[in-house]
Amino acid sequence: MKTLKLCLVFFIVALATGCATTGNTNRLDAFHNAAPKSILVVPPVNMSTDVQGTTSLLATLPYYLAEKGYYVFPVNTVKTLLEYEGYYEPAETHAAPPEQLANLFKADSILYVTIHEWTSKYMLLATTTEVDFEYRIVNADGAELWSARQRMTYTPDNNSTGNPLVDLLAMAVTAAAERAAPNYLPLTRQANAAAFYGVNGLPPGPYSPTHEQYYQRLNTAQ
Repeated sequence: MKTLKLCLVFFIVALATGCATTGNTNRLDAFHNAAPKSILVVPPVNMSTDVQGTTSLLATLPYYLAEKGYYVFPVNTVKTLLEYEGYYEPAETHAAPPEQLANLFKADSILYVTIHEWTSKYMLLATTTEVDFEYRIVNADGAELWSARQRMTYTPDNNSTGNPLVDLLAMAVTAAAERAAPNYLPLTRQANAAAFYGVNGLPPGPYSPTHEQYYQRLNTAQ
């Protein structure tokens, strides 16, 4: 069921991307001109209070970028090398000169992500889990190529049994279960899919089977 839902998300955002290619051209001009082949993913800056957010988000990013057709430097290797160079905290990495980071890995571009929300809130027998991410890709010289922001929320549904007491008990149990084990990773994957595959998503990279077709269509439209 989870696989089916994820496939539906990909289908919807991919369809939306196809329909909006022409209208999105100007916003992506810098990206088209730079045409990066590789993306360096640095550890996200976490503005939330949950320390697990950085590691969990970082682990999900390479899949979607690789699926879009870009070479992604192994995130664990990147993290280790950055620490060797003295960048122990994500904020230090984000503040470093992009040219220095790109040169260190010989990367064409760099992806910075900021976690604004990674929380699970309990209110009136319901728990709402929320993630809010800001994405930004810059060229090796620091020029911004693309940006996006995605916010996703999840509140477990409770089917009514017709018995108010039983329904309240079920709501309490469901809310407690979500609070104990928040639905972060599915929300994170949905946010990444919407950011990279949505209407304002990334163009297909050079290793994507649709790369050549995309740019042919783009040149024809111009």
